Amino acid sequence: MKKIMIICSALLLFSFTTTRAQAVLDKIDRANDKAGRAGHTADKTKSTGDKILGFFGKKKNGSSSETKTTVKISGVDFATLRNINDKLQAAKGIESTKMKYGASGSSITLQHSGSTSDILKTLQKASPEAFAEKNIEGMDDGEISIKLK
Repeated sequence: MKKIMIICSALLLFSFTTTRAQAVLDKIDRANDKAGRAGHTADKTKSTGDKILGFFGKKKNGSSSETKTTVKISGVDFATLRNINDKLQAAKGIESTKMKYGASGSSITLQHSGSTSDILKTLQKASPEAFAEKNIEGMDDGEISIKLK
């Protein structure tokens, strides 16, 4: 009988401990569910916001400003190269320029809209003495070669 009483007491004691542990685990589970629902709601809100902003977004025209063309220039001094670069920065359709100077050859990398042949026409208008047809050595997609004197 004494054994039965000890076993019953032990079961009662452990059942309270188990109940408390289960309560803690239930609280953790509820907090995790709340966080999951909040994350899901935030994702849905972002999706809705992106759709709404899509109506007011910037319209893209047919030309892309992601086109890069490298103009390789040989036989040029630094002052002339800087002068050409300044004229190109002001030309229509050119977003940005990046100039590199070297004794063997220099280059200007253009970020522009349109094709390479379109940008050559713009370059000839911006700096006709440098981009005259007699100075053009070659043209390919993304590259124009010029030789000055």
